[in-house]
Amino acid sequence: MPKAKRYRNMRLTQAPVPNPNRKKEDGRPKGTFKRFQFEETKLGFFLKYEVPVVYEIVMKLTTPAVFPEPPLYLIDIVCKASKDPSLKKVKFFRYREEYASLGLYCKRGKRLTEKRKVYYESIRQKKLDKYIKENNSKIKK
Repeated sequence: MPKAKRYRNMRLTQAPVPNPNRKKEDGRPKGTFKRFQFEETKLGFFLKYEVPVVYEIVMKLTTPAVFPEPPLYLIDIVCKASKDPSLKKVKFFRYREEYASLGLYCKRGKRLTEKRKVYYESIRQKKLDKYIKENNSKIKK
């Protein structure tokens, strides 16, 4: 399999298997994935909208780039330090494994729709209410 194209030591795309019969109109070759921003990958979307504090810390520790790609060990360290119950979900571990294998390249980017926005706002509100209920005495002081 040929090596992926690189520009300034950054991979542009996953290298396709060459096919002499392929036409440009056929679209993206099978087995290759488009590169998305970190927040559009499943793991990035999960962190941004379910655990925004962890997402902000990870992004601040990541070197700035057009496509900032936080290393997996950095995500693991920050997530282990957090006590958020969302990071113990099976969904998080599934997204983490996908990010470990593909990085910023995925089949389809995840974007915030109106339905998702309502869902994640309700999650945020429930977490906030739970925090206020548990720490009511500290808040009153």
